[in-house]
Amino acid sequence: MRNKILMTLALLLTAVTGAWAQDTYTITFSANGKNKTYTDVALPAEYKCEYGSPGEFDNIIQELYEQDGGHCIENATPTVTGTDAITPGLEGPNNYAKITITAPFTGKATVSGTYAGWSNKSGNSDINYSIEVYFGTPSSDDAIDVKWDPATKTGTFTMPAFDVEIAPIYAPVAQWAKVEKEDQLPTAIEGIYAGTEDAIVNAGTVAKIGETENLQGEVMYFATTDAEMTAEKAAKANGWLSTLPTAAGYDGATTVYVWYYIKGADTPTDEKATAENTFNDSEICTEPIEVKILSNKFDIQFKAANDNTIEAGKATVTVGGTAETVTEGKLEGVKMGSEVKVKAKDGYKFRKVEAKKGGPKTITIEDVVIVYEDGDTWEKIKDRNPGKVECDSKYALVKGSVVLLNGSPVSKTDVIVPDGAYTLGLT
Repeated sequence: MRNKILMTLALLLTAVTGAWAQDTYTITFSANGKNKTYTDVALPAEYKCEYGSPGEFDNIIQELYEQDGGHCIENATPTVTGTDAITPGLEGPNNYAKITITAPFTGKATVSGTYAGWSNKSGNSDINYSIEVYFGTPSSDDAIDVKWDPATKTGTFTMPAFDVEIAPIYAPVAQWAKVEKEDQLPTAIEGIYAGTEDAIVNAGTVAKIGETENLQGEVMYFATTDAEMTAEKAAKANGWLSTLPTAAGYDGATTVYVWYYIKGADTPTDEKATAENTFNDSEICTEPIEVKILSNKFDIQFKAANDNTIEAGKATVTVGGTAETVTEGKLEGVKMGSEVKVKAKDGYKFRKVEAKKGGPKTITIEDVVIVYEDGDTWEKIKDRNPGKVECDSKYALVKGSVVLLNGSPVSKTDVIVPDGAYTLGLT
């Protein structure tokens, strides 16, 4: 899932190595729209005027202020603001100005004073200088200006004469609502028949934004019958929907796996992205919800009151307009919702026709008769047979013993197998 960026900070790294623990560093002086950079500087580093010839301090001022030549600053200690790591002072026979950088520092420091030069391009003899010194990561907001466009998710800035590190600030991850510290995640719904519009999971609940009624996002669902699918594959699959998956489209008993996550809310139109109105997607669930959809096909048992039966040719049966053959009074696998018509043969009449719901289906394990319906899991059978069937954390139990099918333990999530060879194992 993609992350949403609230804004971007540009961090200027004047240390070429990019590490504070190095023995040498890069120091940059900036003034008059220009920069002068010194690399591989060991601390402490002195910048001062030199008697008889320009020193580094002179060179810095002359280059940044475009002066052709000059002489040292006498009897005027520079002023330093922004850090204690730069010590101003005077040195030499005529008290020439100097600064000493004693330790690494973060942010921007300013060294200022008056330089008495004898020749510059503007024709002035003196320069009131103010030099910004960058050492490491400037804290000044105007050191670099990043213009962030939330609509296009694009940050734009003018590259300065420093190394630049981009540090994105991401939106928080959308959260689930909690009840008694429990996340309100989607859950499976039991007893849903295939081919219906009924939802097969209960909706998950997303947390609200502060005290408002707005939500941090919406739940997305992806339903599949692929039992081998992983969260990674699900994330790349097509078919994610914000609506609850239903039993429509399934025919017969089916196991469906429902993956889900929270799609984080986007920044509202015409608002600035903040941690209060913009949210990133949550991770996809580590395991999908397993839903057992019940078969939508049932048997019809025709019971005639006399010998005039359908098999004897006294009537015909159609299902959905298609003629069907009744065998031993039984028509199997009729889809729920189908139109069933029973028509008497010419010369015969029905005295009375009644339709009744069939009786419960049963299996017997040893001397225990168990009621079930097609598609039931053993957890559901437990509910239908209180006191007869139990389930522990994993298996189905009868009379305190594990239920076996063909000699293998039966899980509580397994679906009943009609006419299955069920026996009892160990307690």
